[in-house]
Parts: sequence; structure tokens; C-alpha cells
Amino acid sequence: MSLNTFYVVPGYTFFYWGFTLKKETYPEFKEYFSLKEGNLLTPITLEINRKKYNAKIRIARINNKGKIKNRSETIYPEREVVQIFYNQERDTLKALRKLAIYSYATTIDKSKPKLKELLEFNHLDGNNFQVKIVSKQETEFDAMFNFLEDKNLFAFWQDENNKKKSKDKLFVDYSTKWMDKKELKNYKNRTNVIYLLHNSNENQIYVGKANIFGNRVKENSSRVAMDTFDKFMYFEMHPDYSFMLESLETFSIRFLASMFENYLKVDGLNLESIKLVNKQLKTK
Repeated sequence: MSLNTFYVVPGYTFFYWGFTLKKETYPEFKEYFSLKEGNLLTPITLEINRKKYNAKIRIARINNKGKIKNRSETIYPEREVVQIFYNQERDTLKALRKLAIYSYATTIDKSKPKLKELLEFNHLDGNNFQVKIVSKQETEFDAMFNFLEDKNLFAFWQDENNKKKSKDKLFVDYSTKWMDKKELKNYKNRTNVIYLLHNSNENQIYVGKANIFGNRVKENSSRVAMDTFDKFMYFEMHPDYSFMLESLETFSIRFLASMFENYLKVDGLNLESIKLVNKQLKTK
């Protein structure tokens, strides 16, 4: 059994968390994915340009209760909607933004674009959907829009225009966990990066810097005294602070050398194991 093809005109929320399906499609999606009390969401994949990305389909319960300014005092009954969402899936968001780059760029300030694009969602099988753009707006700015998204500068622009933002961030983006080196290709266009490489077999760590991450680090990369690596982390600096890249690399190397055995003739603690006992960490 295949679900019917459906179409989406992407707007602001589409590029940040997902979208709500049309009401008339709820019954077939609920039945197909057995969405009900006790099973309110199911993982799915979205195939974009022949690559699969993670997402979920869910039942969401919505009402208009709350304290938002100008909200109507009328309380409407709670209603169920069916949504496809991917707000925590960075790679999925990136792929959808680049697929409909015009819509992403022109709705980033929550505006409604004068020209609309149309995406087609085809159910392939099981939990797999194919996403294609069937009505694309091509402009002379597309190359620039793609460049800005590759460099994560749209996020930077949003931070600059966020009235709640008290000061600039040192980092535009960073990884929160060690990633397998096969994921490097997803971050190759990041700029002004401090990175860590880890060789699990030899228990080695290397710290480096890169103006363009993908030009400096590839899956087959090696470093002095590190023949290979299997995991990495990255920290992408705010463009305004890129002049600090070399200083930050030096600090990071010296800091780690003070903890662990090293080749730098730094008198470190030579710790084989250590536990960090801080209990607070500021996040993005």
C-alpha cells in the first residue's frame, strides 16, 4: 500500500521544524503508521537528491491556551493534527533549505515571498518518502544564497537581527558530540574552524585549525604522530572573531598538553583518566 502524493508550499516554519499535513489526509496517515494514543510518533526518512535524511511523523495536540500577547480570550477545543517534523535533524534541515533555497532565503524574516515554490512528497515504501521540487524559482542570487547557507551565515544574520541578543557569540556553531569521520562531508564548507581528531585505537587527540574545514580535513587525513583518526569535533568561529583562530588553536593545544602526555615538552599531569566535575554548561 502506498500513500497518496502530497504537495507543500514551504514557508518560514518549514525550514525550522516541519509542517502540518492537510486535514483530509489525516485518516490515511494515522491508519498507515498506526498513529494513536500510545504511539504518537514514528521515525521516517526523506529522500532528497538520492540521499536519505531523518524525520518523524506525529500526532500533535493543539489548543490556543496560553499567555501570548494579543491572544484571543476564547478557548477553543483541543484538536489533533498530523505533522512531519525534523527540528533536531540538522542534516535534514540543511538539505531542505538548499532544495528550496529561494523560499528559505525569502522567508527567513517571516515574510511571505511574492513567488512561491512547490515541493512534492512521494511515498516510496514503508517509512520512506521522496522529496522533489516541482516548481522552483531560479534567480541570479541562488549561488549567493547557497554560499551563505554553506557558510552558516544565514544563522549569523539571524543572530545579528535578534533583538534579544545581548552580545555576539564567539562560535557560530559547534558539535556537541564526537562524530564518525564519514560525516565529515556534511561539514566540509564550514569556515574558521577549530577541530579535534581522535584515534580511538591509539588513544590520541589532535587539535588543528582550518580556514575551510573540508580543505584541511578529509577521511584519509593524517597528522604528525597520528596516522589515522576515526572521530572528530568542530567549533566554527563567528566571522568577526576569525582573527583569533590561531590564538585559540594555540590555547587549545597548550590546555590539553597541560592535562595529558604530549610531544610538546609541556610538563602536563599525564593523566590516563580524568572526570570533569563542573555541573553547568552554557549551550547555544
